[in-house]
Amino acid sequence: MMHTTAIIASLPAHPSIGENMTFIVVGFLFVTFVLLTLAGVTQMISLLFRQADNAKKKPAPATTQQPNVSTSVETTPEAEDASLDPLTAVVIAAAVHAIIGEKPHRILNIRPSSHGWAQEGRRAIFTSHKVR
Repeated sequence: MMHTTAIIASLPAHPSIGENMTFIVVGFLFVTFVLLTLAGVTQMISLLFRQADNAKKKPAPATTQQPNVSTSVETTPEAEDASLDPLTAVVIAAAVHAIIGEKPHRILNIRPSSHGWAQEGRRAIFTSHKVR
């Protein structure tokens, strides 16, 4: 505590440009050093988390067999009645495969979403207004 007051008392009331520049450069270097130190610490922590994740993952067994992937899309009469575009079915199947992975899966039904939410929203807006 005594040294701080002595340092403050020793500072000039009107510092020169050189003293101001020294103060600015030292402050800038100090802030840069602290930020680089924090960046290094966060990089080390992320490295530890990555190593922990890699240790949990087991290497996949090497397979020489090609996975059984069907490129054809089977459509049911219900799907034909709904006028489902085959390209849409392929895109949905690819999305399911991307999420589920190599586990066997079958898409049984693809239905378009209902638009009841829009009607319900309109009803809520119209009932919230008072008729004059």
